Amino acid sequence: MLEVLATLTLEVPYDGLSGIAGMGFALDQFARAQGFHSFAEWAAVQFQKGRSITASVAKSDDLDTSINPVPDRASAGFGYEVTVWVAASDDD
Repeated sequence: MLEVLATLTLEVPYDGLSGIAGMGFALDQFARAQGFHSFAEWAAVQFQKGRSITASVAKSDDLDTSINPVPDRASAGFGYEVTVWVAASDDD
């Protein structure tokens, strides 16, 4: 059985992050929203339960970065949309 666990759209700060690091940051923010310290910790718990996971991290231009803008900066970050699917075995 495949279920969409969550979709989260968030802003990732530009400060010193490459695109890959930004995606990793977005995955960690997803895990924190689920109550874990990191995506690695969240994934390990899913694997212990015999589940498999699939995640999609896509750039998103739908964020409103005008909320709480930083003075003298054009944009504080870029957006990512994280969607995570969890597949449980039939024994679950």
